[in-house]
Amino acid sequence: MGRMMEFFTGKRPVVSFKTHAVAVEEAAEELGRQTRAWLRGEPVNADLVSELEHEADLIKRSIRSKLTQTRRLSMPRSALYQLLWHQDQIADLCQDAALMMSLRRPTLGIALEDAYRALAEAVSRIVHAYGVTIEHFDEAIAARNLQGTASKIAEGVDRINQLEHESDLVEREIVASIYASEELPMFDRYHLIQLVLMLGGIADQVENAAGDLRAMTSGA
Repeated sequence: MGRMMEFFTGKRPVVSFKTHAVAVEEAAEELGRQTRAWLRGEPVNADLVSELEHEADLIKRSIRSKLTQTRRLSMPRSALYQLLWHQDQIADLCQDAALMMSLRRPTLGIALEDAYRALAEAVSRIVHAYGVTIEHFDEAIAARNLQGTASKIAEGVDRINQLEHESDLVEREIVASIYASEELPMFDRYHLIQLVLMLGGIADQVENAAGDLRAMTSGA
């Protein structure tokens, strides 16, 4: 909790959303490392991702508690809860994807290995882009100048939307390749597709969180 930074909404301090986003990004970075191990055919340590998800969860609970205790907020309470929930979903999916990889590593051809590597890198980029954008959001609230930072937030959201589109294209290519791989056993196909959906779900939740930011700042 020592990493927590405060910003002001109304008259009372509220824990920074960036603090939670940083913890979430750490879980995503560890997932990236475990994905690379999985692609190399090495054991996947899903517990490392799970531990970071738990740390993020503790921060989430603290933020939610402070939001609940604060009587007056400069933004709708429901919107802030939703933003926090979407950030939480990112960490949850990182944990789920790591567990999925630890359970099974089907034999992949070079094309599929490259495709999963590209998807993992796309997920890492979008989570990082969100971290930069949420930092602008925190800075704006701390300075009580949302209008002055709205354009930076909008640019960040646009960047996130573009990255999500790129990851979506990679997801489609992987699914098509899986169905085209006649040598893959049926259960391996199912396993690999579920993994694609989880990795793609991370990008989707980042885009959802970014959408929350756009909605809250569009009128600034």
